[in-house]
Amino acid sequence: MLFPYEKNFNQWCSSQNLAPRTITSINQSIYYFWNYFLQNSNSEPKVSNVSAQDIRAFIDHLEQDQNKTISTINKYVTHLKKYFSFLYDHQLVKNYLFTDLHGYTFDRTPHICIDWIDQIDEIITWPEISLDCKKVLILIAHGFDPKQFLNLSKANISSINNSSYRSILLTNTEENPLIFQTKTGKQISALTSLTRKIAPDKDILNFDLTPGKLRLSYIYYKVNDPSLSDLKLMEILHCNRKSLTYYRNQLDKLKLAPFTPKRLGKKSLFD
Repeated sequence: MLFPYEKNFNQWCSSQNLAPRTITSINQSIYYFWNYFLQNSNSEPKVSNVSAQDIRAFIDHLEQDQNKTISTINKYVTHLKKYFSFLYDHQLVKNYLFTDLHGYTFDRTPHICIDWIDQIDEIITWPEISLDCKKVLILIAHGFDPKQFLNLSKANISSINNSSYRSILLTNTEENPLIFQTKTGKQISALTSLTRKIAPDKDILNFDLTPGKLRLSYIYYKVNDPSLSDLKLMEILHCNRKSLTYYRNQLDKLKLAPFTPKRLGKKSLFD
């Protein structure tokens, strides 16, 4: 499979005196991204259909699902940045997608907010937060993996007993039992579509709402709990000892960002 504008891009790389081995490495990163996009998006594989949210989701996939190191993730970011810079500079895309993603390259210390989980009861009362975002946060805080979201129905949330949580999760499930639906009541076909729906809520909550980052916030919230034994953590996180060791090592390297929501004209416990 050729990725969009591959020939033009490689010709440009050659004109920049990049070594053939370097161009091959860059191409491999771009192929990997487009394969991920094909498998996880309901949009056609066109450069005009790629958003910054898609790139964030891809980076989360490398970190959470592939357990890539920060240096390896930065390599992918650098390669994709070169590719999308080429597309933007040659007017093949309207927007430069890495404007707000530079942190992955220049700040090598990941930032994860885990404190929001302790404040979930307050967050779900805020009227300015979308219903879908409230549903996502409730499910994440109860250990559900985002990979399950699109197929979750009201029959799958029996483990959640809190009446306030259940009321939110079961909203709009009278005719269709699926927790997440389109405006017309149909199943959402790709996780990236759900991610786009809740993206505006990031401006208020002030932490990353991409599925991978949210899942990591739950994982590190649990790993950061000194009362939980390794056996209990492996049970809760559905992981083996090798993965748990990886999470512990990553926790030592990252910065736990405080929960600092930005509610315009509102007062909360965090102001």
